[in-house]
Amino acid sequence: MKKFLKRIKENPLSAVLQLLIILFLLTVIAISINENTIPYYFRWFFSGIAILLGIIQFLRIRCPMLLIDRIFANSPGKQLTTALFAFLLAFDIALCIFPRGGIRNAFADFVSPIRLTYTPTDTYHFSDNRNRSFQNYTIIRESSKPVARGEYFKHWILYILGLLVFNGLLIATINRSMTTRADQYRKGKNTYKRLKNHYLIIGYGASCVPIIRNIAKRPGTDNRSFFLILSNQDTSNIRLNIQTQLQDLEERIIVYSGDMNSRSHMKRLNIGKAIEVYILGENNEPGRDSKNLECAKSLKALRILENPNAVSEPLHVNIQFDKPDSYSTIKRITIPEDYYKDEKGNDITYLRPFNFYENWARMLWGNHQLSDYLPLDRGALVNVDEQGNMTLADKHVHLVIAGFNTMGSALLLEALRVCHYPNYDTKTERNKTVITVVDPKINDILPRFKSQYPYLDQITDIQVDYKANHIEDTEIRETLDALAQRDDVLLTVAICFTDSDESLSTALSLPDALYYQIIDNKIVNNATTQILLRQEIKTGLANLLNDENGKYSNVKVFGTLGLGIDDNMLDDNMAVIINAYYHFKYDLNTEKDFFELMEEDPEATLAEAKKNWIELNEDKRFANRYQTEIYKIYSTYRPLLEREPELLYQTEHLRWCAERSITGYRDLHQYNLKNIKYQIHKLIVPYQDLSDNEKGKDKDVLEIMDRVTSLSSTLKERIV
Repeated sequence: MKKFLKRIKENPLSAVLQLLIILFLLTVIAISINENTIPYYFRWFFSGIAILLGIIQFLRIRCPMLLIDRIFANSPGKQLTTALFAFLLAFDIALCIFPRGGIRNAFADFVSPIRLTYTPTDTYHFSDNRNRSFQNYTIIRESSKPVARGEYFKHWILYILGLLVFNGLLIATINRSMTTRADQYRKGKNTYKRLKNHYLIIGYGASCVPIIRNIAKRPGTDNRSFFLILSNQDTSNIRLNIQTQLQDLEERIIVYSGDMNSRSHMKRLNIGKAIEVYILGENNEPGRDSKNLECAKSLKALRILENPNAVSEPLHVNIQFDKPDSYSTIKRITIPEDYYKDEKGNDITYLRPFNFYENWARMLWGNHQLSDYLPLDRGALVNVDEQGNMTLADKHVHLVIAGFNTMGSALLLEALRVCHYPNYDTKTERNKTVITVVDPKINDILPRFKSQYPYLDQITDIQVDYKANHIEDTEIRETLDALAQRDDVLLTVAICFTDSDESLSTALSLPDALYYQIIDNKIVNNATTQILLRQEIKTGLANLLNDENGKYSNVKVFGTLGLGIDDNMLDDNMAVIINAYYHFKYDLNTEKDFFELMEEDPEATLAEAKKNWIELNEDKRFANRYQTEIYKIYSTYRPLLEREPELLYQTEHLRWCAERSITGYRDLHQYNLKNIKYQIHKLIVPYQDLSDNEKGKDKDVLEIMDRVTSLSSTLKERIV
């Protein structure tokens, strides 16, 4: 009953049609029982309505063969229900075809063609042989000679042979066909050519489930859209995971067995009719990131092949890059046009790279920060008096990262992007953010990391220290203990070990000063310190920390696989708006800014914004994306815009310099050189050395921040 009520809520039209079909079928039976009082032709009327509604319902099903496969591949209950429904429909048709009165006689007429009746004293012959029309035939019963015993047995032998051969063969054929399809369905071998308006996920991993969940939660998402998964992994294991984690969406998920490198397998996906694509790749597969990018190229070719003259809007293709190395590379280079354009230069796909580890770092400290986590600055780098006046505080952020693996490096890079604060003194370098990376293998890891990010020393307002220690070492523990007791330090410790048990044990075994302090003979929780505990899969012990209100209340779990993909992380609306603002103001030199044009002619303005964004390379796209990461911090210090706006403009320039340095831009201002292709920039200089025009660009970031956020929230659909 609960499932039926849920089905009514999700798809009321389908539920009403099913109820009406059953009602009309039962009506035909009721009419047959009361045939003396109700005209006979009502049988055909109600039976016809039931058949018509059934046809309408069948046409509304987006994948009828998928429904049939699931019925024969699932529990016997669904098969029995289907058989009973088919019998009820056939029985109703029989009641209409055979006109003899009474439901009992009608049933007898219905079954008589398949029942041998032998009457040795009766024979039948047709009269009026001159007129051969069937309606003029009459049946006349007359006496005849007795039939020999041999003829009697001959009829029965023929009947039994017909029953065994025809009926047996028919049933065996149907059964074999259905069994084969059910087996092929379980293996993911069946293909559904009518599939359309579906979400396509290529490869299966831990991020697959949260992706499906996030898409289903989107406002306006069609609750009849399917999710098609293509994977070379065991389909039974994939279905088991889906049944465990996505029970409410299980009926909308289709699993194909196949390889993304096979063109024949990719052709089964109906790419030309898909809404959106996620290329995840297979777990632990060598060359996964490169294969994902090549898969995007294959998608483009197949979309052109399926819709040679009907490609209008680019297909949104999200590509997961698992390794930070390849993700860093894709942000620096220009993806060749043959990966997403056709020969005429039309955009066939829109490629959106993403990385699980960076997404989690952004959810900890970026603009889309989750509510469970504190910002690194705690909003405490300013003092507000009773009159509401704001003054800068003499404090600084200190972040300790234990474990310099893929997650640890992602947290470091995100902190380098967002840890820029207005209380930093450019003259004395006071209140500089400090980041300490602790790993016993740091001497082996660091050379490779520095070769990938060679210009991090151009970031002047953040100090990074690398320690070749275990976090349990006495030296590190004493440092943590001292930092936790300082009033001018806002401390965050991130435990990034891959081993969940080791990470949990370490997070709960730090110096006591990180958890609580003794003040005036009272135990006070250390609310200014936060400890982040990495757990890819929440264990039972880690789950208990969510409800902890004692000693470990400042320990928070992060890095879970189930939350690594958030829909907001892949939404480029804010970045497109930012880019459009600068495009209209500095490239087109329009008299009115982007937001004014949006009020006058939103359709044309958005079209121009989208066109310009599509033409950008990944380097510039990510530059706009990362600008939004610091919005949350700027909103904390908004009152400074009225009193000391230059402090925030200077902070924005420091952030921009850091972001460009992380991307790989080299400072060559002494040569007055700027070359985007070679990633050389002359503006990675102190704020006071900028021209007024360049200072205006930093000012724009703060001035348009609220309008960017507001406009982005009003746009219900993605711009690209």
